[in-house]
Order: sequence, then C-alpha cells, then structure tokens
Amino acid sequence: MNRIAQGMVLVLLGASALSVTLASGLYLNYVQAAFKPFLVAAGVVLVVLGVVAVASDLLAAARGADENPESGGGDDDHHGHSHARGPGVAWLLLMPVIAVFVVAPPALGAYTASAANPPAPSDVEAGSLDEFGADVPAGEPVPMELQAFVMRAWTDADRQMAGREIELTGFAVPNPEGEGWYLARLQMACCAADAIVNRVLVENEPEPPKDSWWTVTGTWAEPEGDLQEIRDHRFTVGEMTAVDNPPDPYE
Repeated sequence: MNRIAQGMVLVLLGASALSVTLASGLYLNYVQAAFKPFLVAAGVVLVVLGVVAVASDLLAAARGADENPESGGGDDDHHGHSHARGPGVAWLLLMPVIAVFVVAPPALGAYTASAANPPAPSDVEAGSLDEFGADVPAGEPVPMELQAFVMRAWTDADRQMAGREIELTGFAVPNPEGEGWYLARLQMACCAADAIVNRVLVENEPEPPKDSWWTVTGTWAEPEGDLQEIRDHRFTVGEMTAVDNPPDPYE
C-alpha cells in the first residue's frame, strides 16, 4: 500500500463516519446519540489527513519531475516521490468502509435479545419512587420506556402501577419456552457491544413476526408474592399498533 492508497483509505474511512452521522442516523445502530459529535470530528480529521497525504505525494512527484525532467525524479526514487509502502495488512482498514457502504449492519434485535440475559432482580436497587403517572391525566395511558417499566415492577413495593393503563414500545421476541412472546428493548451504556435486554412477557395476544416493532397499551399483570422473585414481569395487552420506523433502536 503506497502513500496515495493510504491517503485514500483515510478519506474513505472518514467519509463512512460522516455518512452514518450527517447523511443518516445509521450510527444509532451502534452507539448512543451522545457520540455523534465525536464521530463527526473523527470523520473530518480522517478526511483532512487523507487529502493532505494524497496531495503532498502528488505535489512531491510534480516537483521532482520539474527539477529533474530527464530522470523524472529525485535521488531517492527516480520518480519524484517516495515508493515507501505500508504493510499489506493495512488494507483491512477498508473492512469498516465495506461494512457501512455495502453491508450496513442493522441494529441488534430479536436474536441478541434471545441470547442476552436480562438484568437480575437482585441487581436492581430499590429506592424512593415518585408517584406513578402523576403528570398524566386520569384515564390516559402512562407512556413508559421498557427499562423504566421493568425497574419499577421490581422495586415498587406500593405497586402503584397496578390497574393503570401503560404504553410501551419495543420489538417482538419469541419465547424459547413457548409461553407467549416478549416485547423487548435493548439498553446500552456506551455501544451495541454492552447492550442488555429489558423485556416483558405477553401472553394474551398472538405472537407477531420476530423483530417487528409495536406500541402496546395495556396493564401490568400484578404478580403475587415478592416482586424481586419474578423473572419476567407480564403485561396484559389491550391494544397493539405497528411501528414502522422507530427513531432509536435502543433505550
């Protein structure tokens, strides 16, 4: 890989970073939205460095040809520019470019949610909770993220959610045990590599296609006994609405 090729690889890497952040929201499939400024900055730096590398090599070649038109170059390489090459393994840097522009890996979905372990109830710290749905008019469903619903279902000793209509959004995941299906959402602290799954078990509705997104309105199926002994909290669906293009695949 010569210097011009190295520069072009840098330009392509930078362009791929900018394309998934500025031209689309594809970066949300892999990292949190807070990382956008850093991805844009990295993309700009890579493009600038690549352009500088290519331009400097071409200018050096042109200067060498002007200074020694008979030989076509300087003393170092006889062609007016350096033939120094990087290691061939550097071509592997093109793999992210191919992945973004050709493959475009989707966000994690049902397969990951089936394999991932949900947070254990024992890992959830109980604390003081605000009055549930206090800012929602009576008779209207309370919109919640799946993470918030699951955490509250495990920690709300007063069971304030019982009997209240709740609205959740997530994707369908088959239950390997065959009892109903899961409405799930993945939660990540940094990037897709550290994603964990939050889910509720739905038993009163037929299983929709795997990975299809839904907004469901219904009620928490209040369990008996200790809340933190429940592995999967259940949700009784009253209404389901398909979601075509969820804005952010993660919570």
